Amino acid sequence: MDIDPKAQERSVRTLIVSDVHLGCRYAQAENFLAYLRGVRPEQLFILGDFLDGWKLRSGWRWNATYSGILQRLFSLAERGTEIYYAPGNHDYFLRNPAVLGFIEKSGLEVTIRDEFVIEMLDGRRFLALHGDKFDCVEQRHQWLSVALTYLYEPLLYANWVANRLAGAATSPYAWCAYVKNKAKTIARFFSHFERRLEQYVRDRHCHGVICGHIHAPGITGLGDSVYINIGDWVENCTALVEHFTGEVVLESFFPQRAPQTVGWPGSTPRHAEATIAREARSESESRLAESRLAESRLAESRLAESEEAETLADAAVAGIAEGVA
Repeated sequence: MDIDPKAQERSVRTLIVSDVHLGCRYAQAENFLAYLRGVRPEQLFILGDFLDGWKLRSGWRWNATYSGILQRLFSLAERGTEIYYAPGNHDYFLRNPAVLGFIEKSGLEVTIRDEFVIEMLDGRRFLALHGDKFDCVEQRHQWLSVALTYLYEPLLYANWVANRLAGAATSPYAWCAYVKNKAKTIARFFSHFERRLEQYVRDRHCHGVICGHIHAPGITGLGDSVYINIGDWVENCTALVEHFTGEVVLESFFPQRAPQTVGWPGSTPRHAEATIAREARSESESRLAESRLAESRLAESRLAESEEAETLADAAVAGIAEGVA
């Protein structure tokens, strides 16, 4: 989509973004601000890595565009937009109670949790979180993830130079996005990323999952559920939008990238709803059976204790009677 910063705001029901990475020199903050000024959501979900703590702690980098983004968020909140924030691996410090207290005092009304359940207009329930908890490299070897981030920066710079010389109108880091997507695909395969996601969604009885983290926007099926990666604002500049018609679209700031509508791969909403309801009913029946089994065992235990008590009482009475005789 082609964004005109002076265009009238689009009113949408839900806007979901991730991985803006303010503080990283390669973040496309100007494009994000232009996009944010052109949309007015009822609810805004930011799924982590909005701030790049890894970069900010090595050298504070802040500019007028970043301040403009924060001012826009304050403006949206003042006009009624509900803002929700799920921290990621680059801004994990936002889980700190002291930081949460500071945010509360700032006057920005924002709800911060590790994950949210978003109910769409058509009744579908989507689990929304950053996604780093399913990344085995991030969870077990974060030092490697940090090191790779710094090694990746020369590629971003080279891509920017090549894109500028070519005069391309696409993202200045499009080639890096391609390379990262391939690398992340391999990592996801060995860490069973999608399999773990699917099970996590099933356990929470949702129709799908929305996350960022891997900077690879796309929509894929997970059995009867849907996996949506909303991308980032470094290489891709993408966001997920729910319109008041109920249509859910993964769109890009750059017009060369066609928007994707969220459907139901391999199933219909009714079929997926029935599957989730069946799984919930099965789990409920299983819990009921376990409860009844526990009650039965407890009754048997109490009966055995009662019989044992009666036997001891009879023996005591017999002993007393023998003593009296």
